[in-house]
Amino acid sequence: ISYIFTEIFASSLLSVGAFDGLSDEEIRTTICNANGTRPALFVPEISFDILVKRQISRLEQPGIQCVDLVYEELQRIASQSEPTELTRFPNLRDRMVEVVSALLKRCVNPSQMMVGNLVKIELAYINTSHPDFIGGSRAVASLMQKIGKDVVGGKRSVAATPVRSGIDGHGPEEDDVGATPLSSSSLNNYYNTSDKVDSDHANGGSYDYDVNGGGIMNFIFRGGQHPKPAEVSERPPSIVHLPQVPDSMRQTDVPPTERERVEMEIIKSLIESYFKIVRKNFIDMVPKTIMYFLVNHVRDAMQNELVSELYRDAEMGTLMQEAEDIAQRRQTCVEMRDLLGKALEIVNEVRDFNTFK
Repeated sequence: ISYIFTEIFASSLLSVGAFDGLSDEEIRTTICNANGTRPALFVPEISFDILVKRQISRLEQPGIQCVDLVYEELQRIASQSEPTELTRFPNLRDRMVEVVSALLKRCVNPSQMMVGNLVKIELAYINTSHPDFIGGSRAVASLMQKIGKDVVGGKRSVAATPVRSGIDGHGPEEDDVGATPLSSSSLNNYYNTSDKVDSDHANGGSYDYDVNGGGIMNFIFRGGQHPKPAEVSERPPSIVHLPQVPDSMRQTDVPPTERERVEMEIIKSLIESYFKIVRKNFIDMVPKTIMYFLVNHVRDAMQNELVSELYRDAEMGTLMQEAEDIAQRRQTCVEMRDLLGKALEIVNEVRDFNTFK
């Protein structure tokens, strides 16, 4: 059982990643859907709740499988603990196995239900005030620090191409303390930087956009291809016709903007931090739950269960009935004993007989 808890269950859960089965496109689509019918001013918090609950719910099935493994191990232990004397009484043995199996089955359902409740408890309330949770302010500060290191080292991260550390005279982490993903101060440095870049470009200044990395120029010109000058029509159309709405639309059809990249990085940082907290608690609580509701309960209740089910006057004769081969072997032994006794008497008579009389 200890091997199941430490080597199988814990090791398997530690190998489960926070983003297994969750792609960047799904994160981006969830953020877009959480915005509703208008673009959000800040990062929508509901997107974090939806995605982290989806990842937490994946922990329930391994917990239930752990209960099943412990149940099978207890059945194996019970079968190996049978005394050899029970072979004389097959009815008693079968009845004992039936009672123990019924007790184990009764304890499995509460154990599985409690493991499922552990996941439901985590899903019921997302505690963003947990001391180990990174939080919105630290997530944004970590992202800005990463951006600053990439800019200083001559590297541009995918989520922060136009960000330049200290462009407005402040460090990357300044004014971020106490901010959340929903607050304007969390992304103040990033969006102020983008505004300054736009104003510099409008004033004739130059800025090196990464056209190959999916930046704003890539968004406009699709892969860095420079637009061809449009042919000027002789006269504008008198009636404006809107294009037809496509039958199906996907968020991945359009390259993500710089704002969407930053939002995705923040959401991923929050999901990873909170998922690790829940996974750590789940690894600790599932073995305790199984030990209380299954292992210890069976150990404490087995003797009383056997006494109440087996010590009955009406069933005593049936339970203590010996197997047919045992009775036959006993009869054979009795006959053998009688024959050996007669043979011993004959030997004694021959020894005591005196031929010289």
